[in-house]
Amino acid sequence: MTWLRYLSSLTLLLLLPSLSLSSDMKRVTAIARITAVTVYPDRAQTTRSSSLSLKPGSYLITFESLPTLLLDDSVRVSGQGTAAATIIGLEIKRAFLEGSGEKRVQELQEEIRILERKMAGMDARKAGSAAQQAFLQSIRVAWGERISKELAVGMPTSAELLDASSFVGSGVTRAEEQIRDMDFEKQAIKDKIDALRRQQNQASGSTRKESKTVEVSVEIAREGTLNLELEAMIPQAGWEPLYDARLADDATTAEITFRALVRQQSGEDWKSVNLTLSTARPAVGGAPPELYPWNIAFYRPQPIMLKSMAAPAAVPRRAYKADQMQVESALPEESPTAFVTAQISDEQSSVSFHVPRALDIPSNGAAHSTVIAIERLPASMEYLARPKLSPAVFLRSEMINQGGYPLLPGKVNTFVGNRYTGSSQLNKIAAGEKFRLFFGSDGQVTVKRDEVKQRKEAGLFGKNRVSYLYRIELANFRKVPLTLTLQDQLPRAADEEIKVTLDEPSLKPEEIKDDGTIIWKTPLQAGEKKELSFGISVEYPKEREITGL
Repeated sequence: MTWLRYLSSLTLLLLLPSLSLSSDMKRVTAIARITAVTVYPDRAQTTRSSSLSLKPGSYLITFESLPTLLLDDSVRVSGQGTAAATIIGLEIKRAFLEGSGEKRVQELQEEIRILERKMAGMDARKAGSAAQQAFLQSIRVAWGERISKELAVGMPTSAELLDASSFVGSGVTRAEEQIRDMDFEKQAIKDKIDALRRQQNQASGSTRKESKTVEVSVEIAREGTLNLELEAMIPQAGWEPLYDARLADDATTAEITFRALVRQQSGEDWKSVNLTLSTARPAVGGAPPELYPWNIAFYRPQPIMLKSMAAPAAVPRRAYKADQMQVESALPEESPTAFVTAQISDEQSSVSFHVPRALDIPSNGAAHSTVIAIERLPASMEYLARPKLSPAVFLRSEMINQGGYPLLPGKVNTFVGNRYTGSSQLNKIAAGEKFRLFFGSDGQVTVKRDEVKQRKEAGLFGKNRVSYLYRIELANFRKVPLTLTLQDQLPRAADEEIKVTLDEPSLKPEEIKDDGTIIWKTPLQAGEKKELSFGISVEYPKEREITGL
């Protein structure tokens, strides 16, 4: 948001005493959505927009159902529009909302009641079928006794007997089928009721949801539209950089793809928002900490306090809690496909990356990746080996950050062509700064280091001497010449009486650093093998013992 919008005709007074709704003040609920988000490494600033048509009068405009994580001190409201408006106050309140869970609980309860009534009706029909079945059974028994008597005198006829047996048999069968079908249907309804009760128990846990409400008091002098924007900081959100570094096949350039991984668990989803990523760190503060006088004095023992003396007054619990809250609040919370990159702006003390398309960032803590920038940088390559520690030969590049913006600390995945070579950590690289990046090991160039000889002898003039001889074998199996940088080391003497020397190196070192690192640069032709040897001697007083060798 620009300063011009802050210098509009609206007057903003924040955090005034509690607003009271007078009799002529109208309450209006702002229908707002998050339209823009600026994400910092450890938090985010959300911007909600609402457009209202208002007539002259006094209004209390409320932004409801805001996350409880919202930082009260960061809330700002601004506006513009055709209405002649003055913002005269703002207040933040906590509220308990009857969430969608309670409505769902009521809906589930009504579904359960309907099914229970249906099951009760089935019980009634089942009782009727059972009574019908019992009645038919009684007819069958009574007819059995009567038929056995009347058959002796030629009654009933065979046709009458067949009709009677069919009537009783079909009736009993039909009643049994109805009872069985109702049992199956009743069990299905019971299973539905059990499932609905489980849903009801789950939904009842979220029937009351705590949220925050921002109430804005506005005076409208002329009818028109008023577009309000509410900005606020929220924790549990942030972003971190991720890089892909791809070395070209000719090893003369490297493509650096700068990505951002955005995460948030603010309690609400960001849907189709205008996203900006900033390198600023609001938690650090806008000014450096103050230096206070550093006093020193002679130690003076404290007098022993007798038990009968009064104990020092305790710090009031309320004051302690306030101090504790202040401390806590101060804590920092393959054809190549083209990518849409961010618009980069330098903001004096930080850099912002504006993503040119709307994004959805759910509040689930998952990382969502977006491309910030792609740079192709010239690279000078060298082969580096530290055979004392590893027999591998690594490919190291040297580049200059020509992007016009800093590369932030983050993980970098390296590739040679389409081959993944590993990952490492990139330190912060300022714009225009030179940096080095490894692209994995090369099996076509080999080194092997052996300790050829070790000797310890008591020398003359009260000196002991320990000497070592090393041999390093080099081989270039590539079809092109290269230069191999070898690094080894001399022990560093922590005492002036200990003397360390490099003995008879077969190749003069390019450099010996103060920390004892020895550097050789040796050219190797295609298919060439070489051997390099050197010795190390350590002298120290005869009567002393030495450690570290």
